[in-house]
Amino acid sequence: MKNRNERYDLLCLPPSFPHGGMENPCLTFVTPTFLAGDESLVGVVAHEIAHSWSGNLVTNATWEHFWLNEGWTLWLERKMMAVAKKDNRFFDFLAIGGWKRMIYDVDLFPPKFTSLIPKLQDDDPDNAFSSIPYEKGFNLLFSLEQRVGSKSFEVFAKAYLQKFKLSTIPSFEFRDFFIEYFKGNKAIHDFDWKTWLHGPGMPPETSKFDQTLATEAIDLANAWITIDGTFAEDSMTSDKDTSKFTIYTELADGSNYMFFRLTHGSM
Repeated sequence: MKNRNERYDLLCLPPSFPHGGMENPCLTFVTPTFLAGDESLVGVVAHEIAHSWSGNLVTNATWEHFWLNEGWTLWLERKMMAVAKKDNRFFDFLAIGGWKRMIYDVDLFPPKFTSLIPKLQDDDPDNAFSSIPYEKGFNLLFSLEQRVGSKSFEVFAKAYLQKFKLSTIPSFEFRDFFIEYFKGNKAIHDFDWKTWLHGPGMPPETSKFDQTLATEAIDLANAWITIDGTFAEDSMTSDKDTSKFTIYTELADGSNYMFFRLTHGSM
């Protein structure tokens, strides 16, 4: 679906800007720490561009339905990043990290703030802000995608944005539209909307993601820990100060990076 705005800019704000990025129609504000020099934070741009559709084109009706903004935006961001990396596994790689952040926040926040539609009442919405509307919302969408198939769900996403463009909606309108759109699809009949939307804590289903890239990263970290520990022990027992080693590893994007270099007896 084409972006309705003909122009899109990024504005780098002073260090006092308290967020990573903030979307506005045609313009995104970003923190100066975004300029890492190695494209490692390009996901921030993908996220804020995605808000051109989920957030700015279709907006949550109230703060209690905030997940409609952020869950959809995270889903779109990860789709974009998989295309940018030319590897569909990158979608899953990012989702694995998000699942871990969600576990942390579910443990940290009061149960009433861990449902997708929290009853805020007189609570300041900022007090309920966490990764939960982002990650739990994303996983709801991912669960639906797994049931109906990625191709069908991507077509549905366009239909959803077209249906509700330039309007504000609550979660129930999204739910009813999805059910009507996939009417007759037996794969969605047992989807537990009540628990997903209103139940506190972790999602009622554990998402299954491709672990390939995550396993490579974990193996890399474990190798670092093992080598670091081995040479720490050697430095306590060996008089040699001339040994050098360099370890190279193949990272997920196929590029060779220097993983670790240590020279005994030098700084």
